[in-house]
Amino acid sequence: MVRLTCTRMPRIALFLGVLLAVTAAKAQAPLGDATAVSYARSIAVPLNGVKLFDKVNEAWTWTFGKEPGAKVLRTDRDGGLLEGSARVNFRSAQLLLREESMGIIQYHVVLNVRAGECRVTVNELVHTGNRTTARGGVHLGLLTRGTEPPKRVRGAGGSNAKRLYAEVKQVADARIVDLLQAFEARLRANAEP
Repeated sequence: MVRLTCTRMPRIALFLGVLLAVTAAKAQAPLGDATAVSYARSIAVPLNGVKLFDKVNEAWTWTFGKEPGAKVLRTDRDGGLLEGSARVNFRSAQLLLREESMGIIQYHVVLNVRAGECRVTVNELVHTGNRTTARGGVHLGLLTRGTEPPKRVRGAGGSNAKRLYAEVKQVADARIVDLLQAFEARLRANAEP
């Protein structure tokens, strides 16, 4: 049995206090890079603002507008703003958490139009899992640039959550990049005389 003397007691208390403070700080710090995933693209088209807005509106209809749950949230032809949202339906290829993680990746689209230019921004990508399963859905939340979810995922272990998070980001990235390319191609084709 080890006997603690009075001289060792303050050192041990100090060590335990520092260890507790470091552990608490690590538990509160976000995992990975907390910068949200977003996409931005600028498309130069030689048209005035009003004509370009009409072409942008048409390109929206044939690209982002055909996505599941797509809706225009705000439109201002004179101000050159079209804002909308849509989603990507997600089903995991992993065997674990397949039904619980199945759900949607909701995203927000902002199109700023001015004479000769259309700026496209896609952001606020949020994964919501299947709420109707017996154990409840596995929600990954806001997608960030990090390799791990920014918050602990209820219903998923660390390595499974990390793999699932990478898969969700890969699916969202592939779909958003395809949509941006299709939008730009449609806009340029419509703008030609």
